[in-house]
Amino acid sequence: MRNKFLSVMLLVLGLAACSTVDVQSKKDNNFDFSSLEHFSWSSLGSDIDPEIGQGTENADDILRREITENFVKRGYQFVRQEEADFLLSYQVTIEKRLDERVLDSGANTGTGWGNQNIDEMGYNKKAHSTYIIEYAEGSLIIEARQTGTNLLLWRGVAVGEVHEEYSDAQSAERMRKAVARVVKSFPAR
Repeated sequence: MRNKFLSVMLLVLGLAACSTVDVQSKKDNNFDFSSLEHFSWSSLGSDIDPEIGQGTENADDILRREITENFVKRGYQFVRQEEADFLLSYQVTIEKRLDERVLDSGANTGTGWGNQNIDEMGYNKKAHSTYIIEYAEGSLIIEARQTGTNLLLWRGVAVGEVHEEYSDAQSAERMRKAVARVVKSFPAR
């Protein structure tokens, strides 16, 4: 159970681990966000990819707590579902990705023409090595929908490479940062 819990945490936490985490959000520009005050969790539940999410009730609790705390920091009040103006849900997924890297090497690689007696033909005779790297890309998607109408008001997404080498403490900190970055894009009260 710890390994599955850890894999979910590593996913979300790995999102904030590197500088290439892409955080995007989109809101309904025709909706008056100043009318919102209270939120709750959707009864539809949240979703963690089944490949990583079996037996991860603790991961769900932690993510919900972090998301809730960040919405409270933005000025919203957490209430019972029937009293809420908008409802939250989230999804966590992992997808395999491939990246192609080309490395130049060889005896004829140089930095310039100068006095090194390297002519243009010799300079261009580099050895090229192509490597295909497989890695995991994780996504955290948080949505806010209007209570009653189910109208999508806002969606925030963090996407980044998953790093499995982090400790539990590092992972927990990275998760908090990823959630905070996504929720920060929701209009404050």
